[in-house]
Amino acid sequence: MHILSVALIAILAITLSACGDVSNSQPLNKLVDVTTFSYQPATRIMDYPGRVQARYQTELSFQVEGRLIERLVEVGDVVQKGDLIAVLDAKDYALSNESYSNKKKAAEADLQRAQRDLARAKELRQKKFIGQSELDKAINIERAAYAELNVMKAEYAQRVNQHGYTQLLAPADGVVISLGKEVGDVVKAGAAIAMFAWKDGWEFVTAVAEKEINQLSIGQSVSVTLWAYDDKEYAASVREISPISTINAPSYRVKLSLNEQPNGVKLGMTGHALFSIKEDRVGLLPTSAIVKNDGQMMVMTVDSTTKQVRAKQVTLGQSLADHVSIVDGLKDGQWVVIAGANKIEEGNTVRVLTNE
Repeated sequence: MHILSVALIAILAITLSACGDVSNSQPLNKLVDVTTFSYQPATRIMDYPGRVQARYQTELSFQVEGRLIERLVEVGDVVQKGDLIAVLDAKDYALSNESYSNKKKAAEADLQRAQRDLARAKELRQKKFIGQSELDKAINIERAAYAELNVMKAEYAQRVNQHGYTQLLAPADGVVISLGKEVGDVVKAGAAIAMFAWKDGWEFVTAVAEKEINQLSIGQSVSVTLWAYDDKEYAASVREISPISTINAPSYRVKLSLNEQPNGVKLGMTGHALFSIKEDRVGLLPTSAIVKNDGQMMVMTVDSTTKQVRAKQVTLGQSLADHVSIVDGLKDGQWVVIAGANKIEEGNTVRVLTNE
């Protein structure tokens, strides 16, 4: 019985001693991994999708009205300048031509007669067989006949032009991209028969986000890649930046002139515009270094002397794989926690794995 009491007392003493050691010990500082932050000149790529379009697109239409009796093209047809696109029924215009041709001939005959009468009147006036009033009358008739002939010539030329307008010709080399009328339709002057894309001046059209549109300038060099030829890059330049955003999205239409029209490229082909933007001050950090606090992006910095933690709000740039660019908020040479940032708080003292 005595031996058992001694044993219990010994166990109790050891237990109390152990408890006393725990209460008196200090917790170890947490171990974190840091990197030395620095800003570096860098170039980032803005990538926006788009498609190939013709810079010049024209609605082909007749300058006169009539019934469409022939259309010689279909969508996708490649035509040359001067090729016949469509034809109107020209019977009425041919009859009008003939009518005004006869009127012009009659006016020419009237002028010739008036000129002969004027010549005779001058002779008679010189011989004093007629008075001055009779001569003035002959002069006025000749002048009126001359004016009438000029009117008939203009009318006849207009009718000839209208007859020629019944044939619709291609204004340049290009491609027919849509059709508006079918054979048999009665069309008015100016009604679109076909939409025509000019061969020269094809461009790549994209839309750039509102927050990045001010990074672009007219004449800036751009690279274009197409899905059909994804192993190639085509040189282009910024030709036009829309001054107003699109209605459905906060983006701005940007037109890029292709320096050369590549072989095999077709209208409507899709691809990407790659804008190289030079950044003066950009630093990269692993995404593990970013801590979100009340909607703000923060990083944890460590004082190289005291090893004390401070939280810093940062401005993020473009994400690059498992890294993100830092635009503002840090200074060169600061230690930034890249592992364990979510387990420490401002004011903590830590042990540093790197740079220690």
